[in-house]
Amino acid sequence: MSGQPTSPSKGQIKIDETSFFHLYQTYWKKLYQLAYKYIGDVYRAEGLVQEVFTSIWQRKDKILLEEETVENYLVRAVRFRIARSYSDEIRKTKKMDELLSRQNNSDSHTEEQILYTFLRAEIDKLVNLLPQRCKAVYELSRNEGLNNREIALNLLISEKTVENQLTKALKFIRKGLEQYPIS
Repeated sequence: MSGQPTSPSKGQIKIDETSFFHLYQTYWKKLYQLAYKYIGDVYRAEGLVQEVFTSIWQRKDKILLEEETVENYLVRAVRFRIARSYSDEIRKTKKMDELLSRQNNSDSHTEEQILYTFLRAEIDKLVNLLPQRCKAVYELSRNEGLNNREIALNLLISEKTVENQLTKALKFIRKGLEQYPIS
């Protein structure tokens, strides 16, 4: 699919304004629906799909897409961006935990520590409201730092189930925290 093509052969799509516009018109809605299904946030889903199309446009001179597999390519690109956004959320949670740990060590009661403690308590309350399997998956991921494969082996469930349960947990927690202004 990628390389330095000189001219497309039959069944290949060279990206130019016309073909890009056609791809965008044909697949944007489907890709948005996929992103929204996993992320549950209109603006983040739109942004994620926009990132995929921006990446394609930026690499237009270097890539050729196969007509038969272009949809699969776009779906994989969106799924990759979704996975990366989950990884980013995990990193943010770990950084929050590290911040609390450092603040506890310095024995200071700053406004940040109080807000963090309050937010952590709110998250813990929401986690306790999750269904048992969903809660177990979330806790193994966040508290134990296990990856999806390790969680699946630990709980004797599929990696897809782990992914679905994490998605469900994160959506629920995000929804429960909407009332708090988090930047």
